[in-house]
Amino acid sequence: MKQPFSLLAALAITLALPAAALADAITGDVNHSGAQFTVTHLAISQVSGSIPVTSWSGTTGTGDVPASVTAVLDAKAIDTKSENRDSDLRGADWFDVGKYPTITFKSTKIEPGAGGAFTMTGDLTMHGVTKPVTLTGKVVGTLVDGKGRKHVGFSATTTVDRRDFGLTWGKTTPGGVLVAGDDVAITINAEGIVAKP
Repeated sequence: MKQPFSLLAALAITLALPAAALADAITGDVNHSGAQFTVTHLAISQVSGSIPVTSWSGTTGTGDVPASVTAVLDAKAIDTKSENRDSDLRGADWFDVGKYPTITFKSTKIEPGAGGAFTMTGDLTMHGVTKPVTLTGKVVGTLVDGKGRKHVGFSATTTVDRRDFGLTWGKTTPGGVLVAGDDVAITINAEGIVAKP
């Protein structure tokens, strides 16, 4: 009885190897990666800004869809093209970057879709609060550069309620309109270099 069991175990391991081989490591190219966000201002316009990605890494699965992603963003470098507004956002009423200088994300589940699309769920930590978020993403494309390195590009979007992360500043106009909306639309664009394990 032991011999058939051993043969079955060996067969199972052999069949599992091709799937494992699909996971290639990705080194994030932070010079070509970043996060953009948009918030409603006075309920009549949209204000956008950016937060640099200081590091990210991951693995790829079938069709270059990411199998895992970990990223760190620099909250201290938030940029909305307004020095006064950026100073406010970095202060205690908002991101309080003296206490919480970074924003982090770690995927917990990625579901591939058709044509390079994917749904990614993970833990977002911002302003000292960790909450699960779900992003809708796609593989933008791949390219082999002159050095023979394979590049892969991803794009993903989500919307979060800033109050869930303790960003509860809520001043209103005399008519009761929020100066800054609660919903924050986020777009991530990331480029990485794929390395065979």
